[in-house]
Amino acid sequence: MTEGMTEAPGKAARGGAVVYDERKKLAELQAMILGKGDAERERVLSEARQEAVKWVEDQTKQLEGMAASIKSDAAKRAREITSRQLIEAEAARDKSRLRLQSDLARKALVLLQDALSAFDKRPDYDAILTGVAAEACERFPGGQKVKMRFRAEDAVHGEAVAQALKLRFPNLDVTFDATPAPIMGGVYLYSEEEKWRVVADWKTKVEEMADGVAKAVLAEL
Repeated sequence: MTEGMTEAPGKAARGGAVVYDERKKLAELQAMILGKGDAERERVLSEARQEAVKWVEDQTKQLEGMAASIKSDAAKRAREITSRQLIEAEAARDKSRLRLQSDLARKALVLLQDALSAFDKRPDYDAILTGVAAEACERFPGGQKVKMRFRAEDAVHGEAVAQALKLRFPNLDVTFDATPAPIMGGVYLYSEEEKWRVVADWKTKVEEMADGVAKAVLAEL
C-alpha cells in the first residue's frame, strides 16, 4: 500500500454498523431494566397500599372493640354505682327510721313514766297501789308471808293497802314495812327472810311495756 492511501469505504461502513448495533442493544437493555424497575415499583407500591388498607381496617376494628369494651365497662360501673347508691340510700333511710323510732319510743316511755308518777295526785291513789300489789300477789302460793314497802312519800297508804290485800288474799299473810323502798312509786314486795322479792314500781312497769310502745310507734311511721 502506498503512502497516503486511505482505508476502503466498505470496511469503514461495517465498523459504524457495529457501533450502532451495540448502542441499540444497550438502549434496549436499559429500557428493559427500566421497565422491570417500574413494574417492580408498581408491585411494591400496590402491596404497600394493600398492607396500609389492611392495617387501617385492623386498627379500626381494634378501636371499635376498645370503644365497645369501654362503653360496656362504663355502663356496668354506672349500674354498680347506681345500685350501691340505692342500697346506701335505703340503708340511710332505714337508719333514720330506726333512729326516729327509737327517739319516739324513748319519749313515749318518758311520758308514760311521768303519767304513772302523776298517779299520786289522784284521789284513788291508794286503790291504784292496791291494784299494783294485787297483781303481784296473784302469783304467790297460799301460806306465804309477804312484806310490803313503799317509797317514803307513799308510806301513808301502807296500812290501808295491806288491809285491802288481806281481804282479797286471805291465804296470804301481808304486812306493811314502813322502811322506805328505793323505788319511784308502786310497790316493793319480799319474803320475810328476803329469799325473794318482787319490784312492781313505775320504772319496772315502763320497762315491761317498752316493746309494746316500740311496736305502736313503728306502726305509726
